[in-house]
Amino acid sequence: MTAPRPTGRVVVATSGTPASTAAVAYAAHQARDRCLPLELVHVVPAHVAVGPLPTVPDVQVRRAAQDVLDRGRALAETEAPGVEVSTTSVTGSRVDALVERGRAAALLVMGAAPQGMPERVWTGSTVTGVAARATCPVVVVPAAPAALAPTGRVLVGLQHPRHADRLLGCGFALAHQTGARLVIVHAWHVMSPYDDAITARAGDPAWTTEQSLLIEERLIDLRLVYPDVEVQIDLVHGQAAYALVTQSTEADLLLISRADHGGGLYHLGTTARAVLREAACPVEVVPPVAVAAGAPAVHQRATARP
Repeated sequence: MTAPRPTGRVVVATSGTPASTAAVAYAAHQARDRCLPLELVHVVPAHVAVGPLPTVPDVQVRRAAQDVLDRGRALAETEAPGVEVSTTSVTGSRVDALVERGRAAALLVMGAAPQGMPERVWTGSTVTGVAARATCPVVVVPAAPAALAPTGRVLVGLQHPRHADRLLGCGFALAHQTGARLVIVHAWHVMSPYDDAITARAGDPAWTTEQSLLIEERLIDLRLVYPDVEVQIDLVHGQAAYALVTQSTEADLLLISRADHGGGLYHLGTTARAVLREAACPVEVVPPVAVAAGAPAVHQRATARP
């Protein structure tokens, strides 16, 4: 059967930082594997003054932006020869610009926020802002992934089995493409030390069986579509972010979902923000179905470029 022709492109934000360099390399590989063009985007912050009386000469700003893009293009062409690469420089809000460039994209890739507190305050707000608002899947790539070689494991952080069809579908499709094992992690913990009754019930084998069956119900159709995918279900008693970050050290990719709050509200939960900040492997944030309805299909792969 002929694979469907992919649509859109892979967009990557580049700023010259170590994390954005890793993001460019990751995005180049994704563009190659999906037979899609790659667009490198550099955003000049709006606070950089330009005009008749600039603080920084306009020509210097443009030159610096072009230098970042040229270095990114050279890296992308080295990592994935033959991929069509274009570059775009935009002035304004980083979040607004990247969300806009991602509207027609199959994937938007960004570098993770650095570990230093001053840099994290600035860059972290951009990462979470884009991940919360983008209509396409967003992958956040750490500067130095823990696994230098493929591990053959794709993680899915499952918050609730009843609202995870799109997330699980993306996980199965990716595991099928890469031949990886799909590990579904569902973590729980009680917020209050006084919830002894809940804790006792959750630690009971009957509760574990109940949750496993609930997850298995969501996997029936996906197992039929992807019979070659090996699936492992991990029920973890502990804080969700800690469990996912811990397992991310031995994974190629971690997929998490973004809630649909409706009414134009954009928000990432505490677990998602912690995972984006601390994960050792790339993290893909899958938007809700309602938001992604007009976006190209994710993890779509063609056999050849037209």
